Amino acid sequence: MQKSTDESKRLKEQNYFDRWRGFRIWSIPAVKKGVRQGICIFTAGLIALSQPVSVMAANTSQMEKEKREAQQKLDEANQKAKEAEAQRNAAQAQVSSLNDELTEILSEIVLLEADIADKELQIEQAQKDYDEAKATEERQYEAMKKRIKYMYEKGDTEYLDILLKVKSMADLLNKSEYITEIYNYDRRMLLEYQETKLQVQAYQEELENDKADMEVMEIEYKEQQSNLEATIARKRQEVANFDEQYAKAKRDAQAYASTVAQKNEQIRKAQDEARRKAQEEARRQEEARRQQASARSSASSQVNSGPGVATTKTSAPTKSSGGTAAGRAVADYGLQFVGNPYVYGGTSLTNGADCSGFVQSVYKNFGVSLPRTSTEQRSAGVGVDYADAQPGDLICYAGHVAIYIGNGQIVHASTPSTGIKVGNAAYRNILAVRRIIQ
Repeated sequence: MQKSTDESKRLKEQNYFDRWRGFRIWSIPAVKKGVRQGICIFTAGLIALSQPVSVMAANTSQMEKEKREAQQKLDEANQKAKEAEAQRNAAQAQVSSLNDELTEILSEIVLLEADIADKELQIEQAQKDYDEAKATEERQYEAMKKRIKYMYEKGDTEYLDILLKVKSMADLLNKSEYITEIYNYDRRMLLEYQETKLQVQAYQEELENDKADMEVMEIEYKEQQSNLEATIARKRQEVANFDEQYAKAKRDAQAYASTVAQKNEQIRKAQDEARRKAQEEARRQEEARRQQASARSSASSQVNSGPGVATTKTSAPTKSSGGTAAGRAVADYGLQFVGNPYVYGGTSLTNGADCSGFVQSVYKNFGVSLPRTSTEQRSAGVGVDYADAQPGDLICYAGHVAIYIGNGQIVHASTPSTGIKVGNAAYRNILAVRRIIQ
């Protein structure tokens, strides 16, 4: 018991001594300095350990910034690429539009030049036909004057002398036939003279119409030339390689005009053949009519009745034929205004219209809105071949437009001298046929 108490006391004293000795050690300056150094080293280690984290964070922020800048530059580059693509497409579209526009204008000019050249030949031929018919008329007129003078001087004694000199009934019959032949000769002379005069009038009218057509075509030609010059001046500033595109448009226009000319030549040949057959049939019918008239005149008492006078036939109003009822309605409506005046820039069917104004106003009556100019109207509706043309279709020419009425005929506001009239569809090169009403 006593031993245990002493041991406990000894331990307490030892513990107290150790604590005092430690205090003494920490109180020594060198120890203090070492401790401070340790703390500094420890702190520096902590700072050193934390430094990579800060650098890593800074690097991450820099990378994010560079990424955003790179993305912005990429977006800007893509936008510029899109703009460049749009500009390229616009330039290509502009070049294509330029080529189309120039080709269209140049085609009209080339075809107008061909139409004018053809019209010059037609005027030359019409003048020739007129001169020949006029000369025939003058010869017949001189012969008629001599015959009339002879009959006036002889009076009725010519026929009386013949009848008084008969010796028998057979001789009387022969003399009567002779008198009839004289009468028929006089009648034929009169009819031939009248026909020649009508022919001269027809040739003169044709010549005047040809000259009027020429005047209108020359006006259209000047308009197209002016349009071409304005287009060239405008497009030369807009398109870099204008001269190259203009040369290409001229080649395309020549090729297109050549194709159109070939098609129109086929149309004219077909129409010439149909006209030749119709003329042959008309001549055959006329010959049959004359033979019948001669037979009737021989059987009737013509001496007392005297020579007849040819009468002018009034032709029935022209009507359209073929196609659809809707198309015929358009054509027939247009035919109502035949004879009304041509007025440049006009749209009145009664007071005056030009070619496109006439077409526009006719279709307006049926609730159809068409562009104002002949060039614009050439793009309206649906294109069809001339062989399939129906009444109501638009027949389009260079600087001109008409309405088809069937059988190779058109109704159109032609010229200031002829006004609204019916004519041959192939009188000029046909550029297109457009169907407005199905």
